[in-house]
Amino acid sequence: MQLLGLILLAASSWYLWKLTSKFLDEPTKKELSNSFNGLKNKLKESKESFSKAKISEAWDKYKKEGGALSNKNKK
Repeated sequence: MQLLGLILLAASSWYLWKLTSKFLDEPTKKELSNSFNGLKNKLKESKESFSKAKISEAWDKYKKEGGALSNKNKK
């Protein structure tokens, strides 16, 4: 049932895109394309910031600093 819903969503989205693309002028199409590409780039950047290497690096720094216990000892 979920697969059917997904197929219907994809088909209706494609159909609406084809319908509206006939009515949009070129500058609007270009702006939509640029916005979509910008969104893809931001998603890629945020995905890279949560990569396994970055998380491991942050964890190592945390362990070097002594973790949460070091803050209690400093007070």
